[in-house]
Amino acid sequence: MHFITFLATLAVPALVTATLDPSSSNTKGYKPNSLNCESAKVSTAIQAAECSHNTRTSTTQTFAVFQTDHQYDTNNGAPYGTCSAYTCEPPTSDKLEADSDYWIFYWSDDGEDTGYGTTCIKDPQTGECGCENSDGTFVAGSDSCT
Repeated sequence: MHFITFLATLAVPALVTATLDPSSSNTKGYKPNSLNCESAKVSTAIQAAECSHNTRTSTTQTFAVFQTDHQYDTNNGAPYGTCSAYTCEPPTSDKLEADSDYWIFYWSDDGEDTGYGTTCIKDPQTGECGCENSDGTFVAGSDSCT
């Protein structure tokens, strides 16, 4: 019985605090080559759509840098990777360098393209669109998470 309980706890994903608040612009294929930020809230193994649709900081998030992790390329909801969320001044275009594994999401109009740029957040098991509540719970078929 204890072994089954142990196995069940291994299958539960870690909760990641996030708040539904999509970015308003984005720049795909670039990464900052320098930042005037001291720290970031880092979330690993998440969808780019989670990075673009949710804020991850407790104070006003200004931008997030997503780096693709190719080990998840065949999973529902790909691309997956590392999302680093910042509260400082976003990098200007002269502080960016081309890199196809990166995507920057802005909570302002500082990005190259308007909107959040990704598809919906997808259920990793079924691929169904939905959203993620602030406690990390995925709600299939919804776009009104809190």
